Amino acid sequence: MLRVSAIYPNLPGSHFDGDDYVGRHAPFARDLLEPLGLRGLRITLGTAALDGAPPPYWALSELFFDDRDSFDRAMGICGAALMGDTPRYTNVDPVLQISSLIDA
Repeated sequence: MLRVSAIYPNLPGSHFDGDDYVGRHAPFARDLLEPLGLRGLRITLGTAALDGAPPPYWALSELFFDDRDSFDRAMGICGAALMGDTPRYTNVDPVLQISSLIDA
């Protein structure tokens, strides 16, 4: 199983609309990606750092695909639409990372 993380850093001057991200963008992404191999989507919204300061990351989303080929194929088809939607909920470019899922 391939995990792709989209991490949105809380940079100075940045904003992130978590309600829009969860309520509109995530269903939009799911509708586009599920027919192309998306197996799951998990979202974590930052609320605070441990010391109570603003969160270092606005959000972290995890997209699950069977393998890298499935992800690459899906992004080739609808990646532009997904990235084009980003300005509706944030002015931050997500950092994308491929990860392994390990139960410890």
